[in-house]
Amino acid sequence: MHLSFLKRSAIILALIILSALIVWLIYAWYFHPLPDKAIQWLSQVPPPTKADRILVFSPHPDDETIACGGYIATAVQNGSSVWIALITDGNKHGKERIRYAEFYNATRTLGIRERQLFFLGFPDGGLRKENPDKLRQSFERIILTVKPEIVFAPHPLDHHPDHQITGKIVEDLSSSGSFVLYQYLVHYNLFPKPRQYAPNLYLKPPMRLLRINSSWMTFPLSETMEQVKFQATLQYRSQLKDPFDPLLPGLMLGMIRKNELFSTGGK
Repeated sequence: MHLSFLKRSAIILALIILSALIVWLIYAWYFHPLPDKAIQWLSQVPPPTKADRILVFSPHPDDETIACGGYIATAVQNGSSVWIALITDGNKHGKERIRYAEFYNATRTLGIRERQLFFLGFPDGGLRKENPDKLRQSFERIILTVKPEIVFAPHPLDHHPDHQITGKIVEDLSSSGSFVLYQYLVHYNLFPKPRQYAPNLYLKPPMRLLRINSSWMTFPLSETMEQVKFQATLQYRSQLKDPFDPLLPGLMLGMIRKNELFSTGGK
């Protein structure tokens, strides 16, 4: 009887330990960030050249800067032709005029001229209510106008609906093979980590998005380009002091790191 009790106790203890190990592994896989050394495992996005024609799709005023402002500024410095398509009006809280002004200031800081900007004017936060064909045609017209070799757009698994929809449409358009598509992430659980200004750290892909059919790449930023990105981000004063989303400033400043991060396959 005593031995039977000990055996049952041992089995129960083993099950508790196994359950705890499984929980820890799940936590480590989904929530624990990759170490900084992991950045060495990622391929690097080729630096932009004078011959490149580059198009950036930005769902809201600020996405272009916090997601790929360093790449944009580097491309301008290297003589690339760069255009930015702003999808929504940024007017979710009645700040369209302010956010457009900030967008002009930020993109000017990155080296983009007004003639290199497209404004589609769809309602901020309302892309789910728009006709998908209308959105696709609007995006397609810009692509046909610019004829880019390189396109940046949101990752379709981004948690913000405007980002998801923009990303999925551009990804579908990329199937023509007429341009290389790089997808960026902004709104995702525990990304970036930490959500605070930490310019000496690296942006790393969330563990749960490390998938076989998705290749993550890094674009290293020089100290000069990192500082340009920082100054451009500071132009979005209304977002850095947004009473509707107190976590937003940490997210925005947390995207200023020693690199930028892009995926080449988000399905």
